[in-house]
Amino acid sequence: MKNFHAIFFTALISILILASCDQGPKPVEIGELKTYSDPATKFSVLYPSNWENQSVAGARFVAFSHDQVRRRFNQYDPEGFPGAKMDVIVVALDSTKTLDSVIAGSKIFDPSLYETANTTVGGVEGKKLSYSFELEDGMFNGLMIFATKDGGRATVLTFETFAGTYEVYKDKFDEIIASLQLAETPRQTTDTVFQTEEAEPPSLTLAVRSGDGFSLGIPDNFGAENIGKSAGALKSWSFLGKRRGDSFIKIETFDASKNNKLKEIVEENRKFFGNGTPQKTTLGGKEAYRIDYKPAGKVKGKVWFAINGDKLYRVVINWFTDEEADFLPPFEKSVQSFKFD
Repeated sequence: MKNFHAIFFTALISILILASCDQGPKPVEIGELKTYSDPATKFSVLYPSNWENQSVAGARFVAFSHDQVRRRFNQYDPEGFPGAKMDVIVVALDSTKTLDSVIAGSKIFDPSLYETANTTVGGVEGKKLSYSFELEDGMFNGLMIFATKDGGRATVLTFETFAGTYEVYKDKFDEIIASLQLAETPRQTTDTVFQTEEAEPPSLTLAVRSGDGFSLGIPDNFGAENIGKSAGALKSWSFLGKRRGDSFIKIETFDASKNNKLKEIVEENRKFFGNGTPQKTTLGGKEAYRIDYKPAGKVKGKVWFAINGDKLYRVVINWFTDEEADFLPPFEKSVQSFKFD
């Protein structure tokens, strides 16, 4: 009998050890580094060739360690697939948009989380922001580097990691930072013509996407992207195509447990949307209000407000006015497909 107990407990301990070793998916390591060179602004950077990547000439290059990580970044889920992203964004600078304002606008989390320091990248002085906070499956870390080569274009390089994986990638991240060549303002000459293949406008064919308590159809050639979360928002979902960065669909949720008076909430929010006149309508079968507004010179927008349970849902569409005929119909079709769970 003693031998039986000894064998039993030995087997039990072995099972527990094996179980502790299987702790879910492992982060995708960085394989061979290859160079991406932007044909419009001449920035270049090393990137992991085994990661999923997308690019928009003259504007952006982004790579995710895994498709599930890409989805997780859409709303910064507190737990999920471990991994990382690297993201290079080019921002046009002018008298109203400076490098400092780009840095300030990039802080989508609590400002107290960010540490600012000087750095050198691409041979010029720049700034870097580092930030981190605990999530349910470990530490979330971020590093953003900002610099401008000629004062006309800012280059922003971002690394973000989930589940305490920053140290897994740090050495390769450092190599990528050292490789970065900054964007230049494109020059227009009479004897040189630069052509890029234009991406397709949003499709009228919708693919259903789900969020926290809702679903809606999104143009099937659009992808989920992180374009920032409004102050006070619980969660945010954004969808863009490759054609224009100023034309998107965005859904955000807010806590309405302490105030569920929709009309009062809308009145308080008018100032953020050009003080437009709220129009009573419906969203997903619920009472709603819509405000039409103009966020920028050649960009129009519409925003819907509705309450379901203890949450306020805010749906925003923005589109470039010169391409309204291509963007507005599929965007309005998307909003019409919105459903609450």
